Formats: sequence, structure tokens, C-alpha cells
Amino acid sequence: MKKVISCVMITFLICGMFSGCMESPEETPSETPVVSTVSASQELEDLFTTIDLMDATISELQAEMEAGHVTSEQLSQMYIDRIEAYDKQLDLNSIIFINPEALNDAKELDKERAEGKTRGPLHGIPIVVKANCEVAGMPITSGANALMSMVATEDAFVVKQLKENGAVILALTNLSEFATSSISSWSTLGGRTHNAYGKDRASGGSSGGTAVAVTSNFAAAGVGTDTGGSIRNPASYSNIYGIKPSKGLTSISGVIPLRAYRDTTGPMARTAEDLALMLECMAGTDEADDYTLEADADALLGDGYMDSLSADALKGIRIGFVYSSIEYSIIDEEDGYSYDSLDVKVEPMFERGLSNLKKAGAELVNLTDILTDEIIDEMADSITTETFTYDMSKYLNDKGDASPYSSLQELRDTGGRFNHMNLGRLLIGIYELPENFEEIENPYTESFGPYSRLPEWQNALDGRELVKKIMEENDIDAILYMNFFIPAVIDDIVVIPRYNQKAFDITFGSKLGLPDINIPLGFSGTDEEYTDEMPLGLSLFADFGQEETLLKIAYAYEQQAGDFIRRMPEQTPALEDESLNAFLMDLVDKAYTVGLADNKNLPAGKVQIMLNLCEKAMDVDTKDPYATYEVAKELAEAYDNVIANIAA
Repeated sequence: MKKVISCVMITFLICGMFSGCMESPEETPSETPVVSTVSASQELEDLFTTIDLMDATISELQAEMEAGHVTSEQLSQMYIDRIEAYDKQLDLNSIIFINPEALNDAKELDKERAEGKTRGPLHGIPIVVKANCEVAGMPITSGANALMSMVATEDAFVVKQLKENGAVILALTNLSEFATSSISSWSTLGGRTHNAYGKDRASGGSSGGTAVAVTSNFAAAGVGTDTGGSIRNPASYSNIYGIKPSKGLTSISGVIPLRAYRDTTGPMARTAEDLALMLECMAGTDEADDYTLEADADALLGDGYMDSLSADALKGIRIGFVYSSIEYSIIDEEDGYSYDSLDVKVEPMFERGLSNLKKAGAELVNLTDILTDEIIDEMADSITTETFTYDMSKYLNDKGDASPYSSLQELRDTGGRFNHMNLGRLLIGIYELPENFEEIENPYTESFGPYSRLPEWQNALDGRELVKKIMEENDIDAILYMNFFIPAVIDDIVVIPRYNQKAFDITFGSKLGLPDINIPLGFSGTDEEYTDEMPLGLSLFADFGQEETLLKIAYAYEQQAGDFIRRMPEQTPALEDESLNAFLMDLVDKAYTVGLADNKNLPAGKVQIMLNLCEKAMDVDTKDPYATYEVAKELAEAYDNVIANIAA
């Protein structure tokens, strides 16, 4: 902080810190200055600081904007400042593009608010969107350098929904190229996204950019996509909440496909309440997405989720589990399957999670002999069709002149630099691709009412019915499992983490299209390999269309677990705050002025405390907003105590 010293302050410094000097009319101002009717403590409380931004919920941000303490434009700039200060500098690489229209959009929303109009519960709230979702005017790339020239002419349906509810699209987030990896988020445009809690650790994929951005407070919340765990896995690694909705609750139109019959869009947030609000704003029937028509998304959404959130919601809830969902299975060539339990660093997290669920009122029910390994394996094996070749080719073909490529073959052969490993994974066993979209065999050949689906779609519907029956017969509301049995591994694409080989996330959430949520468990222990405590999450799935149940469980669990489970990344603290610094400098000036005034009614002891705090304020490192705020708070309280005597 610059030591800007007024004439009054110079007088004080010459006189020295003696009560006689303060009381002498010859050496101090003869009149006490007029003071504000608003206390300094209240002025500080009303000041929205960079500290207040940290982990602020959507409802808190809305309250601050409604009170006039901050604007959407200021909020957006504060988040952009954090992205520019940390994302590339710390090699997090969570952001690919900052929206050049974000501040203008925020300014327009501020104008609407000033006129008494708000679009919805997200009015003015900055969010980030995964870079495989179309945002009008921005490149639509799925992380591939090869698609950099393809610019979206309109918004994806979910983006449109969010904008209609008032959201500011702040930036596009990095991902594993073409949304292919469950472990890492690595693309030719964005590089490798690193975990905010350990820079050498994986972020999870494919929505790793969104997860890291949200947990690092680069936005209020974010949008991810999930085909086989791509929301839930990075949410687990980043200490946040993420939900893969029922297939068809949210639209995938305007999203670069991976497997259209499994692709979903969903929210990622730091709190269960924000997750519920985001999903409520994203969901809905889209005429361009017949999965939402088939599911009747508007009816599934109903009145939304916010009103049902309650700290008591877990009372009477029965949550099932099977042992294979908390065991690690590997294939040994000689011995066949062998099993290993959760890693010792994870066991305490898991036990605390179960304890919090039970303390909040949930009952855990063992379904091992009911939802057997044989049933799970049969459901997983019944839905295996690879549709990327057709889905991606159709997407490019439908773009017409807006696409730089007319076919997937052209993208593969002449698309320039892209992540060969990810694209190669998608095209394993395919050495020649048809040059024209019309030559590609359409896998969606079966009619399900008015909808064309895979022949395997019936297996998915049958699987849903079987899960529904098991849950109803056993009075089960949700089923829990662990996706990973160890925290985030070193971020090397060839490293295979201890992943639940039963693939509960892919079988139930992805292949059957059931809703599936990740809730954070807190932080692991440490050892020689894991020198830092790392986050990990627990997943739960429910019957089709039962997002409300999962969100109620997550919210009640969060209330029971308290602050223990949420910790901000230490490497991305609040930034220096110029407004806070200016407030403190102004307060120091006011305090010196009052302290040197000729007013014998002022209590000398309180004045001396205030002046001592002025000296402390002059020495504070204002690059540290936490230290600056603490001394500002102390000084404001001391100043108010002195001013109260003047008013009296």
C-alpha cells in the first residue's frame, strides 16, 4: 500500500503519539470533521471484495448484485482477472477461450437489472462452458486444433437455456480432445489440464477444464458433458459436485458428439444448491433433440429442484450398495479376477462419507446378493455399439459450409495437428472411412415409436426397468459406489489409475441413461507418493428421472458434512483488491483526522487503539487481501468506537 500521507497525518507524525499532542488546540485541528452516518464497519461489509468472490454461491452473488454492492460486469472482470493470473501461469490450462463478449453481455444484464428486469435466477452470473458446446460467435472445437476455424453461428440448446435465465458465458473450458478420456483432459488447443490441488496430478476427463475452473473460482459454476463418466470423474478429482442427468433431461443439440445415444450435458458446481439451480436452468424439451422428446424433459423437470432441498431430506432415505462397487477388481492372466480394497489413503474418506450419510438419517442396505455381478456384467455387455464415426460425420455434414471438413475421413487425414492418441482411440480398427457421409452406415436402424434408435436401445430400456424393479422391491432410493479407489494419479496418459473395473458409472449412468451424481468426500491422507492431501468423491445413481432424489441426498449430506469437505485450492487464493486497498487508505486518513481533532470528550484509550491500528495498516502488505481485510476490519471497528463518542 502506498503511504499517501495527508497534511493532517504529517502533523500527527511530527507531534508523535502522545495524548497531550492530540488534545492541544494549538497543534491539532480545532474542529472535529463531519463523519458519515454509515459506520465504517458497515461500509466494509457492503464492499464486495476479492475475498467475497471466493466460493461465493449463486444465491450469495445474486444478493450482492441486488444490494448494489457489485455488478455483473465487475464480477465477470474479477473472474477474468483470476483466470489471467492463475490458469496459464500455474499450468492449470483449464480455459481455452475467454469470451470476448462476456463483459458486454454482463453490462447489458446490469442495465436490465437497473431497469427492474431480471431474466431468471442466473441473471448476471458468470459461468464457464465445455468447449464441445456451441456458443455463438466462438470456435466450436472439442479441443481440436483441426477445428479452430469452425465458428458457432448459434448457441447449443443448453447454452441458450442458461442465457435465457441470465447467465454470462465467461469462457470455454479445456477437455480431453473429442471428449474421449475419463482420466486426463488433454487437447491440442488447451494442452493438458492439471489438478488444482496438485499440479502434477490428473484433472479427470473429459470435463477436466470445467472442474478445475469451478474449483479454482474462475466462475460461479460450469457446464460439462458426460458419455462415460466425464462429469463425475473430474468432479471427483476436483472436490466439487457434478451430475450426469437422465438421458433426455438435458439436450445435446449443438454439442460435438462422441456417442449420441449416451451423450449428456450437465452442471458442475461447488455446492449442491448451485448444482440443483444450474440443472433446473439447463433442463427442458428441445425439438432438435428427440431424446428430450422421448423422455418428455419438461415433465421430468416438473417444478424444478430448489424447493425440495432440505437438511432433513435424508431422513428415511435408503441407499443401497454392492461390495463390488467399493472393491477394486483386476484381471490376472493366471488367477483370473482378484480384488483389492480401497486404498488406505481413501478408506477414512469413504468411512466419513458413509458416516455423514447415516448421521443425516440415511439407512445403508446391502444389495450384493440382489444386484449381482452377473446382472451388472450382463447389462454392461448388452450395450456396446460404437457410433462416433456416424455421429461425428453427421455433425460435420449438418454444418455444411460452416464446417472446414465434409467428412470424418477428411478431418482425420487433412485436419492438421490434433491429439492423435484420442482420435486414434475413437477409430481403433477403422483404417478406411467413407469419403461421403451418405456412404456411412447408419447405426440407428430400429424404430421406437417415432424415434430411430440403436437395436440395443431396448436393452437400455430393459436395464432401466430391471433397476427400477430392484429398487422398488427393496425400497431403495439410490445406490452408491466408488468410481476410483485412489486419488488423482500423476498426470501421465499411460498411467492407469485404480479404477472401478465394474464401471458402475458407464453401466448405470451412461449405458442405461440413469441419473448419476458425484458428491465430494473431503481429502485423503498422504504418503511418500501422495505428499499432498487430495480430494475424491462418492457417486450415487437413482431410477430414471429421479434427479430430485439425488440432489436432495447431496444437499442434506452437504449440510451434515459441513465445511470439512470443501477446501479451496491453496495455489489460487484471492487476488489483490484495489477497492479494499482504497477503502483502507481512506479509513486511515479519516482515523488520523479524527484522532488529531480537538475534542476532549473522546476517550484517550480508544483513540490510542485506533491510532495504533493506523500504524499497523500502514505496514500491511496490500498484495495480500486477507491480511488487508483483517486490519481494515480491526481499524473500522476501532474507528466506529471512537465516532460513537462524537455522536453521543
